[in-house]
Amino acid sequence: MPEALDVTCPCCEALLKVDPETGAVVWADKKKAPAKSFDDLVSRVEAQRSVLDEKFARSVQHTKRDESFYARFGVTSDGIDPLDNAYLKKRASLIDMKRAQNPDFGVPPRGGTVYLTAADASGMMVSYIQSNYQGFGSGIVVPGTGISLQNRGYGFSLRPGHANEVGPRKRPFQTIIPSFVTRDGKPVMSFGVMGGSMQAQGHSQVMIRFADYHQNPQAAADAPRWRIDTGLDVGIEQGVSADVIAELRRRGHALTQADRWSTDFGRAQLIYKMDDGYLAASERRTDGQAVGF
Repeated sequence: MPEALDVTCPCCEALLKVDPETGAVVWADKKKAPAKSFDDLVSRVEAQRSVLDEKFARSVQHTKRDESFYARFGVTSDGIDPLDNAYLKKRASLIDMKRAQNPDFGVPPRGGTVYLTAADASGMMVSYIQSNYQGFGSGIVVPGTGISLQNRGYGFSLRPGHANEVGPRKRPFQTIIPSFVTRDGKPVMSFGVMGGSMQAQGHSQVMIRFADYHQNPQAAADAPRWRIDTGLDVGIEQGVSADVIAELRRRGHALTQADRWSTDFGRAQLIYKMDDGYLAASERRTDGQAVGF
């Protein structure tokens, strides 16, 4: 670990004002964070995780005490589309015109990852992805900014020898992949594929089409994809030829065909650098747009 962490950005300076009881492990003395042992870091991570585990257990316990909560809305705890007509009708039915009441909150949909990429006339390109991970992430908001810090470190394990054991210069296995393609050290394409466990698979499939089959970014993004689930289960989009599907099944794959534009197969955004400008692509599986100005 480095001997000191140089804290110079406004967000970091604001974060240093967070009460230590929040579990934040960034601190400073004259904008320098003193060196700490690796064992100390592990103990802090373990304490933070214990607190989060307890909070999560209590929220689950509260939900289980009120099994009728979700039943009142006719949905599951996994969340629903807040603009779904059936959901809106059930919410509206809770209004009582004869007496005042304090209605329960609805069931928000599960969150997701947001990816964006940008490039300018000077040739600078940015590949950026955002995800707080569990709900509001770490639960720590940088004062005065509204920025909620993520808790992707939750993917680390404290078990010695585990593949994701916490350690210096390591990142936990997770799905955040703001990607960049270069050739001879120069930028070629910035891109990202959102979608949970599909992200790594989606990146591979987009790159195979781009690099091996020389498809342009839009074609590579729109092409049908497959998703390896568990065991021999494989999800596959419509658009794959029948003979390919038949051959995969003959070889023992348990294929399930999904809707052509299902978001379960990732959502890509891409910018490709050309000699005289850029080619931007945004696929139809998700909200997004390729804009030039």
